[in-house]
Amino acid sequence: MEKKDFRILVADDDEIARDVITSLLKREGYAVLSALDGLDAIRILRVEDIGLVITDLRMPGADGIEVLKYAVRSNPDIAVVILTAYGTLDTTLEAIKEGAYDYLTKPFKGQEMILVADRAYKRMVLLQDNKELTRHLRETYRDMEILKNVVASGHPEVTAGWLERIERLKAMSVLTENESLILKERLIKGDGKGLGSYS
Repeated sequence: MEKKDFRILVADDDEIARDVITSLLKREGYAVLSALDGLDAIRILRVEDIGLVITDLRMPGADGIEVLKYAVRSNPDIAVVILTAYGTLDTTLEAIKEGAYDYLTKPFKGQEMILVADRAYKRMVLLQDNKELTRHLRETYRDMEILKNVVASGHPEVTAGWLERIERLKAMSVLTENESLILKERLIKGDGKGLGSYS
């Protein structure tokens, strides 16, 4: 995922603050949408794929906590940053309890906002990588039953394909060196057609 594919929603009823954040993050290469208030933010979240929400705490219609609750309920992987001029401990604790990713007090520094967006972007990349690895691992384990049939079949091409797949899993750090050696050994021993030298 590239920065341009990581979509950020900025929700603030203060037009100046909203425009400052939006243009700052667009200059950093992010795709940024803006919402006029909390209700507008929730409407956008219903139809758009958003990775990060930056929302003011106090807004008419629906406040930042309501936006936060809706965002994490509809997408548990979303990061939500609460902005407020009312930096009280109670508000911070409530936002964290509801699943806020971070919390910034107005007036914020531009560099703080960029750092928060960059961290949320890197987090999303890691989450996606993790999901891809998990999916690949599940497919591999599901296919382990097929592996028994492959070994029994004695087809060198199929066995070689499985050996390559084990190598890919090792390269992706899904399997350790030791695990890959064990799997290869079981595969080759069951084959018995001279593939013992394959490495």
